[in-house]
Amino acid sequence: MIQEIWNKLSKIDVNKHTEKKGQFTYLGWNFAISTIMEHYPNVNYDFLHYTDGNGMVKDYIVAPDGSVSVECVVTINEVTKKMWLAVTDFNNRAIKNASCVDIANTKMRCLTKCIATGFGLGFYIYQGEGTPKPDFYTEEQVAEYAKLIEHECFKGKKNVVKKELRKDTTKPHYQKVLDMMKQRIEEFEEKEAESMNQDLDNQLSDKIGA
Repeated sequence: MIQEIWNKLSKIDVNKHTEKKGQFTYLGWNFAISTIMEHYPNVNYDFLHYTDGNGMVKDYIVAPDGSVSVECVVTINEVTKKMWLAVTDFNNRAIKNASCVDIANTKMRCLTKCIATGFGLGFYIYQGEGTPKPDFYTEEQVAEYAKLIEHECFKGKKNVVKKELRKDTTKPHYQKVLDMMKQRIEEFEEKEAESMNQDLDNQLSDKIGA
């Protein structure tokens, strides 16, 4: 189930909906939530609460040095992921004695990060890449390849095909190679049929001539 969610959300281009905090790029929480609601309206999310030494319930954790962090959980189709995030300034340094605004903003960034790292939406941003990666090849494609490569037209050429597949592990490239293999088989069988028909014609001509 999680793989299905990841494959769907990780392919969405979020570049037009990112924000800058200093030198770091983040996905806007409003776009993240609206996109999740569009695809999975049954999504649930919450921020974890803690009771401090004075019995006060808080939605953030205060470290011994005065810095603060928050945690959230997101559940989609009964799959739950958890993420934490420190309250930081524009240089990504921990803020001591953070304000309620600092904490509130960090909570929404934490939610967005949880959606990204847990379910794939905008994950490529956290990898430092500019565009989402295409899907990796599927089990179905691997099974189809295993069947096609046994065709007699690839006798002595299997390593060449394998080398071509290793150039790129994405789903589109794998499909491109599979399509080429199927075309090669079709051409091979057409030539075999033509050769067989020619042999039959020759045999018939020989009989008539005799």
